[in-house]
Amino acid sequence: MRQFMLATIMLATAASAAAQEVWWNPGVIDEVRHRGLLKVGAGHFEPWVMCDVGGDLIGYEVDVANKLAQDLGVRIQFVRTDWYFIVPALIERQFDIVVSGMSITPARALLVSFSRPYSEFGMIVVANAGRTEGFARDHYDRAGVTLAVRRGSTTEALVRREFPQASPLALDSDAEILEAVLGGGPAHAAAVDQVTAARWIHEHPSVLRQAFAAVFDRLPQAIALRKGDVDGLNFFDSWVTHHRVNGWLGERWRYWFETREWEALVAADPAACAETFDATAAPLLAVPGPMGHP
Repeated sequence: MRQFMLATIMLATAASAAAQEVWWNPGVIDEVRHRGLLKVGAGHFEPWVMCDVGGDLIGYEVDVANKLAQDLGVRIQFVRTDWYFIVPALIERQFDIVVSGMSITPARALLVSFSRPYSEFGMIVVANAGRTEGFARDHYDRAGVTLAVRRGSTTEALVRREFPQASPLALDSDAEILEAVLGGGPAHAAAVDQVTAARWIHEHPSVLRQAFAAVFDRLPQAIALRKGDVDGLNFFDSWVTHHRVNGWLGERWRYWFETREWEALVAADPAACAETFDATAAPLLAVPGPMGHP
């Protein structure tokens, strides 16, 4: 009898501890709604996340994150994050989710959970026409050839895999990569996403060209959250499905990636948004319910 009572007490204690753990470790949705604020990790990528001339954040991912916050009925805070550290920062709870054009890869999926994808891009090589005159594809995979990439990104992995003889030049921003390829920069070419490549070639047609026709690593982009959050993953999956079907994601995609109507809004200096990053936004207006119905 005594052993039975002891076992019962131990089971009750374990159950109580488990209940407390659940209570003190809510999922991201419960935590965000209780706090009244969604913290979003983001880096500066045109046209995903940019600064406008008034010092506000604009871009495709800014629209996506703002819509998420509106549908949750909470305010939003964008947390500036170097791309190389964005996954560790998410795991360390410096913000709630990543909405920053992050591609789904098996390596990243070992560390974080991904929602259903809401966009898709491939990578191409953009070359300095003068420095690569007469180059075929195999010429880019030679010693002495330098290819600029975004540090810690899928383009860096792409270059190391597809062009192992070339030297990758890892940089921290698109502006640095472009500078490295233009004029007398150290790079012969750069591996970038298709949208960025199209913009650069349009802006610098006498200097830049697509190196060859191949498109690499066509990857889906999704919302990233900490692992083990089933309810959070269900919400973000449902959110993506809902806004794909009702056309909102498609409309925003067309505006940011198929037009340049927004170009005049962009500040020349990304530092113009320094005060906007990490600052809590004003309370949302006209949110008809806690989940932003319909």
